[in-house]
Amino acid sequence: MTAANQEAARSDASVPVEVNNEALSRPLLVTDMLRRLFLFGPSEAVLGLALAAADAQGGSAALAGAVAGLCDAIDEGIDTGENWMSDLAVEWTRLVVGPAQTPVVPYASCYLSESRLVMTEETLAVRRQFLEAGLALHKDVRLPDDHLGIELDFLYFLEREIVIAEALGDDAKVAATRARRDEFVDGHLVKWLPRFVADLSAASTFAFVHAVSATLLALLIAVEPSSQG
Repeated sequence: MTAANQEAARSDASVPVEVNNEALSRPLLVTDMLRRLFLFGPSEAVLGLALAAADAQGGSAALAGAVAGLCDAIDEGIDTGENWMSDLAVEWTRLVVGPAQTPVVPYASCYLSESRLVMTEETLAVRRQFLEAGLALHKDVRLPDDHLGIELDFLYFLEREIVIAEALGDDAKVAATRARRDEFVDGHLVKWLPRFVADLSAASTFAFVHAVSATLLALLIAVEPSSQG
């Protein structure tokens, strides 16, 4: 678990009921679902969040369409039989986990650095953004800071902080957190995530993987500063 998750969990007790309801908006559910998927792999909890996001409100029409497509892929997979989840877990491990060399590498530095290695300056730059937000990876986390699951976890934390600040009427906190989110998205995620999405989709024949790729891209577009006018 990252420090971002721990901070979010600690703040639950002081969050008004309205914030908890708003936290079930489609963008937050999608971000939660994706961060869990890339951190822990496919699970019933991940599929449940995808299905819940389809019934939630908020976000762009593109995001709603991508989530609907993801739910269709889940339904089709489940209809194929009880082995679908285990087959999906094997495919996900092959794609992004290993231990063998994977066809897709979920690290920003592998797309942004000339060496295509992890733990480069790009990794450290992401770490600095976490530290500036008052966060750091938990000591038990063995993933580099620029792993996609960690970056999505950070994005989830920022989006949730915005929701909480809006509910509390803290306009200064809303503005500051939005600025931090926009810097992270526009200055970092948009520079590598579209290429990763293309590689992920090309590396698998699973409809679920293709739908996840589309959902990632729709989420990125939804939170990109330039798309908000």
